[in-house]
Amino acid sequence: MKFEALLLDLDGTILRPDQVISDDVIKAISSIRKRIPVCILTGRELAEVLDYASVLELTGPQACDAGSTIVSAANHKVLWAVNLSTHEVDLILDELKTSKLEFFATRPDGVNTNIDSNSYKKKSNWINSDWDDAKNYEFTRISAMNLSAEEAKELEGRLSQNSKMNVTKAFLPYNNLWAVDFTHNNVNKGTAAKKIAEFLGQDLASFIAVGDSYNDMPMLDCVGFSVAMGNAPDSMRANVDYIAPSIEDDGLAAVINDVIIPELG
Repeated sequence: MKFEALLLDLDGTILRPDQVISDDVIKAISSIRKRIPVCILTGRELAEVLDYASVLELTGPQACDAGSTIVSAANHKVLWAVNLSTHEVDLILDELKTSKLEFFATRPDGVNTNIDSNSYKKKSNWINSDWDDAKNYEFTRISAMNLSAEEAKELEGRLSQNSKMNVTKAFLPYNNLWAVDFTHNNVNKGTAAKKIAEFLGQDLASFIAVGDSYNDMPMLDCVGFSVAMGNAPDSMRANVDYIAPSIEDDGLAAVINDVIIPELG
C-alpha cells in the first residue's frame, strides 16, 4: 500500500528508555519527513512534544496529552483540545488523593503535579499542587504516575466504569513503572489520529502507525497499517499488521527503512 502519513508514539517507540533518540532513528525520520507527514502522538505534555518535533524537524500537526490536544509544530498553535469536565477532574483527583498517588495533570499552557520537585527538572510552566489545589484548573489529561503493574490494573478497573471518561494504562519505559491516563470520554490517540487526518486532508486507511503500549491501541486500530514495537506487550503484538524490532534495536528505523521507504518508491 502507499503510505501517506506516519503516526508515532514517543516513549518506547522514538525515545529509548534513557530518553535519547538514536542517530539511526533520527536519520530514518529525516529521510521521509519531507515526503510524508510524520506526527508524534504521545501522552506527554505540549511543550515536550514540540521539543521533540523540533529535534526531528517535523512541521505538521502533533498530538500530546494522550490524544486530547493537537498542536502545530510549525507555529506552536493549538489546533484542537478537549478538556475533562469539572466532575471528571474532581472524581479523578479525589480517587488519587484517597489512594495517595502521584499525579501529573496537563493543560495546553502548563502542568500541575504533586510529584516531588527534587525528582525531576522542573519547567517554568509547571505548578506544584496537591490534589485539592489542582481542582482549580482545567485539564486535558490527568495521569496517575509511577504505579506498579498491579496498582495500574486496579486503578484502571475502578475508574473505567465511568462511561464519561477514557481510562488507559501506559507503560513508562524510563523507570519500568506504569501510568494510568484519564481523558474525556472517547478522547484517545485514535481520536487524535482521526483529527490529524482531517487537518491533513488525508484518509486514515493510507496511514501507518507505530506504538508500544496499551494507550497506542486506539491509534493502531484506526489506521491502514499498524506496527507494534518488539518491546510491546504480547497482546498488542498479536493484533497488528507488522512487528518491528525492539526500541533497543532501533525498531522504528527498521520500519522506516524496510517497510515505508520501499512503498514510497
